[in-house]
Amino acid sequence: MNRLAPKLALLLFGSGACALVYQVAWFREFRLVFGASTAATGAVLAFFVAGLGAGSLWLGRRADRHANPVRLYAALELGIALSAALTPALLWVTRRAYIALGGTPVLGLFGGTLLRLVLSALVLAVPTFLMGGTLPAVARAVQADDDVGRRRIGWLYGLNTLGAVTGSVAANFWLLETLGRDERCSRPAPSTSSSRAERGGSRGAPPKRDAPPTVASRAMRRHPRPKRRPASRTSRPERPRRGGT
Repeated sequence: MNRLAPKLALLLFGSGACALVYQVAWFREFRLVFGASTAATGAVLAFFVAGLGAGSLWLGRRADRHANPVRLYAALELGIALSAALTPALLWVTRRAYIALGGTPVLGLFGGTLLRLVLSALVLAVPTFLMGGTLPAVARAVQADDDVGRRRIGWLYGLNTLGAVTGSVAANFWLLETLGRDERCSRPAPSTSSSRAERGGSRGAPPKRDAPPTVASRAMRRHPRPKRRPASRTSRPERPRRGGT
């Protein structure tokens, strides 16, 4: 297994990078559904970390008893890729369900947070659970009796963390700008010069377009809040005027 350590190190670097690319993409997609509030972001982050911990706890024990940990690692990576490929369809279901139930404006803070946790689990449960078992499987594969200080495992963990940092930076500052950007957003609206040429040189500014409706606005349209009756103003008694001539 010692000769596999350099190859597994490269695989762990790429695995960590892909995991953080997935995480950044999921965060951005969930913001379009739940909004960018602290409660919405915290719900997604909490379930992401919980999935990693549960996968490491359960799959780590299985990796210790597995006859071929490298084969287990390959199966986990394949499962992560397949479950991540289902993300667009699951996000569509999540968006429709959140709009239909009204979200936080209808369910309140507690109900809205619970709904976000359930819908986040629909998308993140399988891939994050499998991600948690990748590092224990590789650590079991390179474990040897002569490595008393577990230096190989430390190097593998460090390369996995370095790959995670690389994936986070690449996703935030490059990949989403080049590959994950909607082409309709990159097309500029009709400029003032082109509109002037079409109107024969008039100086009128182009009409403003309404922003597309968000998920929260759609939920409010489906479940409008009841109108409050204006409070009646009680007439104050007039103060007696001080007499004087």
